[in-house]
Amino acid sequence: MLGSRFLVLTIALLMVTAGCVGGGGGDAEADASGGTAGGSQSGDGGDGGSDVGADSAGNAGSDDLELADTEAALREAGSFTVVWRYSGVDQSGSETDVSREFYADLESGRTLTVISSMQDGQSDSGTMQQFFADGVTHVRSGSEESPTYFSYEQESTDVVATAIAFSQARAYGSDENMAFEGTETFDGVSVQRYELTRADSQLIRAGSAAGVAAGSSNVEITDFRYVVLVDEDGLSRFESWSFSGETTDGQTVRGEWEYSLTKVGSTTVDDPEWLAEAEAQSQG
Repeated sequence: MLGSRFLVLTIALLMVTAGCVGGGGGDAEADASGGTAGGSQSGDGGDGGSDVGADSAGNAGSDDLELADTEAALREAGSFTVVWRYSGVDQSGSETDVSREFYADLESGRTLTVISSMQDGQSDSGTMQQFFADGVTHVRSGSEESPTYFSYEQESTDVVATAIAFSQARAYGSDENMAFEGTETFDGVSVQRYELTRADSQLIRAGSAAGVAAGSSNVEITDFRYVVLVDEDGLSRFESWSFSGETTDGQTVRGEWEYSLTKVGSTTVDDPEWLAEAEAQSQG
C-alpha cells in the first residue's frame, strides 16, 4: 500500500514547506522518558534508554512487523507515557520545534498533558499544561514569567486515543516492506527494530522527483527514513520518521518526527508544582 506512504509524506511536506507545523506553547519541562510526571519533571524526550545492537541483525527480514491493539493493551496496563516531537526547517529557512507529552495513570484517574512549540529557537506562545485529577481539570498556559490558570470540573478525561494517534506505525503494515534489522533494548525492554527498506525509500525519492518534474511539487526528497521499535507484546515503543530535501530554488528543507511509548504500567502522575496557584486562582 505505497499510497499511504505518499499520503503521509505529502501532508508532511505541505506542513514543513508552508511552515504550518504548530503547537500551543513553549518550554516544556516534562519527563519525556516516562516515569513520574508533575512537580519532578525532567529528562530528554524520545530516548527511553535504547541500547542498540543487543543482538546482531543477521536475521534481517526474517520477522514481519506485527502490531497489537495499542489502545486495549495500554488500558489493560493501566498507565503509560507518550512523547511526540517534531523538528523541521521549512522552505523559508524557519525552524520549528513542537512537542506533545502525555502522562497517564488510568487506574488512579490522573493525567498530565504538556504542549509546547518554538520558532527559530524562541518560544512562540509559551507552554500549555493540562492536569486532571479528582474530577477537576487544571490548565496552565502562557510564558514562564506570566502564566495564566483556570480550572473546571469534569467527570473524566481520556487521553489514550489522542496520545497513540501520534504513532504512524499502522500506516506501514507487515506487507509494506519494513525490514527486520535485529533486536535491541529500549526503555528496559527487548524490542525488534524495523526499518523502511532501501527500495521503498528510493521509490519515495523517485516519486518526489517526478512531482517536481511535473510541476505538482516544489520539493525534491533526497533522503527518507523510517524506523520502528516493537516490543514482544506488539507495541510500537519508538518511531523515528525523517526526511530531507531541496526546493526548486535551492532551499534545504528537513523534518523529523519522533514518537516514544515508555513506562507502560509504571507511570505515575504527581501534582504539578503549579497546582496550588491554579487552585487559588480558581477559588478567588
